[in-house]
Amino acid sequence: MQWLRSLIGRAPRRYLVLGKASLLAGAILIVSAVFARGGLVALNAERAEARLPALRTLAEAYPQYPTWFVPEGPAGFGLSAVLVLVGTGLAVMAEAAIKEQRRRR
Repeated sequence: MQWLRSLIGRAPRRYLVLGKASLLAGAILIVSAVFARGGLVALNAERAEARLPALRTLAEAYPQYPTWFVPEGPAGFGLSAVLVLVGTGLAVMAEAAIKEQRRRR
């Protein structure tokens, strides 16, 4: 863990931006998955009234849109959660390094 702190200490602003970007990317993925799942549930409700089989994935429901980046299963949500956790950790450690540098001056 010390090697990571020393790495961040060399360029803390860069790692702060990287951490915030990772946090934002993971959060956007999770929110997009929630909205996509809601849309799929609404679409399946309409299909149930028409006595059509339910759609299982977003690619079946929206073939014209690129849905490969939206997490739909445990692996996708796990990856998104890891992005959020890594981003949070990097941002916190970088902010601590920035405060330490300011205090030294």
